Parts: sequence; C-alpha cells; structure tokens
Amino acid sequence: MKHIKFLLAVALVSVIAISCKETKKEEVKEAIEVVEETAVEVKEEVEVVVDSLATTVEEAATEVKEVVKEAKEVIEAVK
Repeated sequence: MKHIKFLLAVALVSVIAISCKETKKEEVKEAIEVVEETAVEVKEEVEVVVDSLATTVEEAATEVKEVVKEAKEVIEAVK
C-alpha cells in the first residue's frame, strides 16, 4: 500500500511538473507574439519619423542654399 501511494505521489508530481512546463511554453509563445507585433509597430513608427526627418532636412538644406545665395548677392552689391 505504501508503495502504491508513493508511486501515485510521484505520478502526481510528474503531471504537475509537465503541466507547469507546458504553461511556461505557452506563455513564452504568447510573449514572443506580442514582441513581434510590437516590433512591427515600432518599425512602422520609425519609418514615419525617418521620412519626416528626411523631409525636414531637405527643406532646411534648401533654405540654407537660398540664404547663402542671398548673402552672396548682398556681398556683391556692397563691392
């Protein structure tokens, strides 16, 4: 009888251990899915910011060129 109880206890502990391992695997899979979804969202946001910055830099470069051109004209007018 003691041996049977011992075997049942070992079987119960084994089932619980396996169940816990499966739960962890499922949680890890869910976490990976969330990270992947977040990564896609972050990538899209970064692309928008990069495009916005590129446009801003191009506009700033154009403005600087215009200011330099005007400054040259003023300098030549003063000579």
